[in-house]
Amino acid sequence: MKFKSFIKNKYRSYFEHSYASPIEVERCERIFYMNYLRRGMTVFDVGASIGETSLLFSRFVGNCGKVHAFEASNSSFKKLALMCQIATQFQITLNHKAVADKEGLLKLHVYDDNHLGWNSLAERSLQRYGIDVKPTHIEEVEAVTIDNYCKGNNISQIDLLKIDVEGAEYQVLLGSRSMLKSQRIRCCVFEFGATTFDMGNDPKEIETYLKQFGYTIKNVVKGDPVFPGRSSAAEARFSVHVARPRG
Repeated sequence: MKFKSFIKNKYRSYFEHSYASPIEVERCERIFYMNYLRRGMTVFDVGASIGETSLLFSRFVGNCGKVHAFEASNSSFKKLALMCQIATQFQITLNHKAVADKEGLLKLHVYDDNHLGWNSLAERSLQRYGIDVKPTHIEEVEAVTIDNYCKGNNISQIDLLKIDVEGAEYQVLLGSRSMLKSQRIRCCVFEFGATTFDMGNDPKEIETYLKQFGYTIKNVVKGDPVFPGRSSAAEARFSVHVARPRG
């Protein structure tokens, strides 16, 4: 598929339905972090990739705060560790692990260096989206749950739980049941898109799961709906959501 045709098909519904573009979504996400984060906060960066968001978080929480970064893939984790070392951000705790609904070993589909952000636990068929990119290999990665990690590290509250794990956001939330039930996660920011369906997840289940613990969900882009294009992978549009306890 030619590049122009790919772009037209990929983003057609953004313009037809007036959804925010991916660039606008990311801009609104950054603005939310800048307005929300404060010194001394405890932040979890799940799916830290090479560390851009972890470093951003560390600037706002300061030396009296703490950032716990989780990255599963070997290549991304090495870059993450190097970035933190160069930036001398030692209040970032690095975890070379996946975060999921249960502990154990999982299979991570890893892409080339130009597409490291696409690494996913889901076995994705990108060809059906008109993207001719395939994983280069599969890595066996160790997984931890948020609940067990907090228990093992005496973490009583998470001020911000940011989740960007290419479709497995629901699995991270399932592994956070205890923290969510007691509303010890003050704010959760997570992505939604076609990858959600690729992982076998249903946005309605995510919505119901969070609401049962008293959390409300909003699109980070004002005016855009929760889970835009929620009916299927073909209709799903990349978006970022904020879940917080009512009141």
